[in-house]
Amino acid sequence: MNRFQATVERAGYGALTVIPHLAFEVSGGELLVLLGPNGAGKTTALRALAGTADTGRRALRLDGQDLSALSTWQLAHAGLAYVPDGARCFATVTVEENLRGAFEALRPRAARAERQRLLDGVYELFPVLKQRGSQLAGSMSGGQRQMLAIARALMIEPKVLMLDEPSAGLAPKLVEELFEALGRIKASAGCAIVMAEQNFAAAMGIADTCLVLDEGHVALSGPVAAVRHDERLRVAYLGL
Repeated sequence: MNRFQATVERAGYGALTVIPHLAFEVSGGELLVLLGPNGAGKTTALRALAGTADTGRRALRLDGQDLSALSTWQLAHAGLAYVPDGARCFATVTVEENLRGAFEALRPRAARAERQRLLDGVYELFPVLKQRGSQLAGSMSGGQRQMLAIARALMIEPKVLMLDEPSAGLAPKLVEELFEALGRIKASAGCAIVMAEQNFAAAMGIADTCLVLDEGHVALSGPVAAVRHDERLRVAYLGL
């Protein structure tokens, strides 16, 4: 079922606490979005979950298994894939080498047919990656690199997919294409998705539940249908 439960306390950097407390649950086939303006704490929340930000306490459970003490690398082996902001990839190798490397890093002895099955899956989601399979990743556009970063995460067949601002800096058409693909991932891959996003209009189109952060605190939470027209959403974004 891929039921993911997370709690973080005092997340931040050194003596600086950005998020005093955050807790949520999300299941496979669901997308939970962390909303809020710049500086609200969305990125810090995901970094705390992934183990790349300091926390006073971090509690992670996946289908009842306690993952709280695992490092970032160990979390990947347990099925948690983290895609940080910035469309990060290995710029000096090809698109296909990026994808194969992600698979082989965790499953070096897996059958070639298994790798090809996952490659076919990400190529179906992002056809441009198949078209540019032999191209150096660093020579692609920002939108294409963002698609590659997500595809690399899918190559480990995650149970939980964590995305940090996937639409940042993309043209509206690319945002539309990216979120359409995320909707398909949610519907077919069976993984639970936790996404930090500033573009709340696009995120609301595919999310099931949301947490609205305001200066590190949860200002509003609940199903998207209930939150979409809540006055507190406008207050959190515009301060009005």
